Amino acid sequence: MIDRLKNPLDLVICLKMLNVISLSDHESEKRIDKIVSKHLGDRHGEYSKQANQQLINLTDGQKVKLTRECLDRLQGEEDAAKKEILLMFEEIIFADDEVLSSERKFYDLAKSLLQVNTYEIEPSVELFEYLNVLNYVSSSDFASIDEFAEIWIKYMGPDIRVYYNEAYQNLKDLDLESQIQKVGGNLRKLNNIDDQQKISIRTMVEEIIFSDDEFTDEEKIVYELLLENLGVEPGIGYDQPTANPLRWLSNIEQSQWFQNSINLFIVLTGVVVGLETSEALVSDYPTLFYLIDTVIKYIFLVEILIRFLPKWNKPFAFFSDGWNVFDSLLVVGSFLPFGSYPFILRVIRLLRFARIFRQVPQLRIIVISLLQSTKPIGFVGILLLLLIYIYGVIGTTVFSKNDPIHFGDLPISMVSLFRAATFEDWTDLMYIQMYSCAEYGYGDNQELCINPAKMPLTAVFYFISFIIISGLVILNLVIGVIIQSMTQAKGSLEKDEELRKTIKNIDFIVKKVRARKFEEMLDTNDS
Repeated sequence: MIDRLKNPLDLVICLKMLNVISLSDHESEKRIDKIVSKHLGDRHGEYSKQANQQLINLTDGQKVKLTRECLDRLQGEEDAAKKEILLMFEEIIFADDEVLSSERKFYDLAKSLLQVNTYEIEPSVELFEYLNVLNYVSSSDFASIDEFAEIWIKYMGPDIRVYYNEAYQNLKDLDLESQIQKVGGNLRKLNNIDDQQKISIRTMVEEIIFSDDEFTDEEKIVYELLLENLGVEPGIGYDQPTANPLRWLSNIEQSQWFQNSINLFIVLTGVVVGLETSEALVSDYPTLFYLIDTVIKYIFLVEILIRFLPKWNKPFAFFSDGWNVFDSLLVVGSFLPFGSYPFILRVIRLLRFARIFRQVPQLRIIVISLLQSTKPIGFVGILLLLLIYIYGVIGTTVFSKNDPIHFGDLPISMVSLFRAATFEDWTDLMYIQMYSCAEYGYGDNQELCINPAKMPLTAVFYFISFIIISGLVILNLVIGVIIQSMTQAKGSLEKDEELRKTIKNIDFIVKKVRARKFEEMLDTNDS
């Protein structure tokens, strides 16, 4: 590109200043040099030396002034060159997750002075609020921020994070109905943009919606809301039929009768596994048990296909759900030749019954809360282990001579204390130290009681303090962690259920938005 520029030195000076503004470290400087070399080629080096000579004796204020003058002169370049310059600035500025305010000011200044638009859509907070709602109502597994971002950048460029963050902050405390009402009002502001941008916005939204070959009724309603406010006609993808075999399978999966049927077969699986524990019953009716197992096996195969096929083009999204992985492994395992290992077959059948945890929301809350509490409970376990270790060292030091069976060395002491932490006969351990091994607890093991010693006060303080800390405080910590996790899991499931209900009623919500729009128009006309 450098050979096509009228003022290549001006560009290199701007890049030098951008490097300073970016507060680049050594790695960043290498990355920037690589970007610059890609665009400017081998001659970049000679201009870099000239730029350094011009900048070396200038103050910071003079450098900024010179940079602005260089950007002014770059306005005279051809549009193609200016677009490439701006793209190069974007590669440097938006390569990191965090964009400094100084970098953003440089970028905004460059855009305003170069007066060239490299992307079809000018991003705005209002547009990102709409895209956020579209993300919510889409039933597609494509509807994730990471995958959306690729399309956003394609149409709006990399400078979207600030708009997305502001839109997210504006909507995060609102329920979906309030979000739709807010977006319905804000979309009217987009009516002031030029027609080409409106078409580009429509095209971008269509690309997002139709990326999974599925156009749900909810997406259609939100899409029509956009078209209505932009004042544009629907694109070619709008006329795609909403009914297709995959959509039909998706409807089956979400239907209540399908869920109830699967629950019934899961319960039947559990009953059959229980009956199979009776060898006499199995030997009397081998054909019946084989037939039932085969039918259940194929029913679960059909079920997993019904759930997978609507998402066949997004397998990663399907298998990112742990329950889907679990169900798929069970189906595959049930068809593997484990005839020589009947125990494995029985385990697989038993695990089928475990799927009831997924189907029943109340049980799912318990399972999710237990899984979520694994990490904090692990830390509580570490705390308990440290406590047992500390008390074990003390117990071995104080009680080993009187009670070699329970406190003879550190490992035995820790096992005895773990037993005490579970409240199993902990008073016996205390009484042995209080009354000595000669008078209590050793019975037939008197030969091991070599140095009996009574330590009533020490024993009482030692064991009571240990029981209070380990058995009461730590136990309550575990209970508290589980209750907190259960509350969070319940809240999350209730929020998801509320979201699903809102999405089902989205048509009514959008009608209210339209009614409010016409009400405002009537008020305006009256005034």
